[in-house]
Amino acid sequence: MTSFADLSKDSEWPPTRNGMPELTDDYPDTLLAQYIVAPDSLEGELHSFAVNLARLADKAAREYRASRECVDAFLLNPFGVESLEGYRSLLRATDHLENCIDTIRRAEGFLDMPAFERMATDQNRETLRKLHGGVHNLRNSIQHAEDRFAEGRVPESEPLYPAMTSEAVYFAGEYVVYGEIAALVMTVWELAAVGVRAVTE
Repeated sequence: MTSFADLSKDSEWPPTRNGMPELTDDYPDTLLAQYIVAPDSLEGELHSFAVNLARLADKAAREYRASRECVDAFLLNPFGVESLEGYRSLLRATDHLENCIDTIRRAEGFLDMPAFERMATDQNRETLRKLHGGVHNLRNSIQHAEDRFAEGRVPESEPLYPAMTSEAVYFAGEYVVYGEIAALVMTVWELAAVGVRAVTE
């Protein structure tokens, strides 16, 4: 298990720079809107898959961008966590990133549908398998924080809620670097786009 002290050696807390990769305009949060206004629609399970994955892909991209913008706002505040507004910016960044992580985790459930097997490539599946482990563990750590505290798995010297450093988000021994989260957001988005393109092109 990684301690916060170990992580902080290479990734400063509070963050001194924004290590969150920027999502390009190639990943807008408009997939569901494109699907809804399409003249045709998929049927049955493919329809359920496309609608839900498009919505979650949009939300993951939106929450990731909002988190990154809040980190920028925090870094622009000359007083950082010593000021109320700086502190609020960092907490908002954490809230948005937590929402993004939870959204990615929810999308994973739809990727178990047989429709996903028909739409995803072997490379897509391998990427998700490699990247999703860290997000899955961190999300569970956050969602079951009360158990972590009750079991003494959060040392007194460590953050009592998810902490964003310059390079990663951390809680109770679990962490994920921002590049991995961004890669998952893009992968889920690309998978959702396959379903949308099936009826819009």
